[in-house]
Amino acid sequence: MSIRKVVSMKSGSKLWLYIILNIFISAATMLIVLLVWEWTHPNPDIVPLSDALSEWNTQGENSGSTRPTTTPPNSLIEDNFQMDIRKVVGVGNLDMEYVEILNQSEGAVDLTGWQLLDEDENSFEFPTMILESDGALKVHSKPGQDTVIELYWQSETPIWQSGEVVQLLNQNGHLTASYSIP
Repeated sequence: MSIRKVVSMKSGSKLWLYIILNIFISAATMLIVLLVWEWTHPNPDIVPLSDALSEWNTQGENSGSTRPTTTPPNSLIEDNFQMDIRKVVGVGNLDMEYVEILNQSEGAVDLTGWQLLDEDENSFEFPTMILESDGALKVHSKPGQDTVIELYWQSETPIWQSGEVVQLLNQNGHLTASYSIP
């Protein structure tokens, strides 16, 4: 054998030894990291889904409503709510027109029965829904299918006009927020 072949065989075996050693060190490091993680982050108590859902009261099951509604326990609903009409977008254009409402309260707010009013006494009544703290939703003027964060007035014409005041009334008819459209 020539000297070059012997040197090349020794270099090749050193390379394989280095690769295998690297694999073992990487595996050992990963194992140590996982063990430390398990030790410092114990598994949370897993609650069966049926137990978690038993705390919620499902309403409207036989009411003929196509929209499922849930209400959290009263302790989660804010009594001292602070709502804000953040903006009105697309004024006069039915396809783009919507009102954005923000819950700035510390907790969730039950919007069931609340109303959005314009100066022409057009009113939109909120369906059964809860808006979480710092949650926002849009009320579109146009027809459409309601989602969790987007509601539809189902109007065939634009609702809002420049210079008009938007009012948000709670379920008792008290003004909770207003917004003057520029």
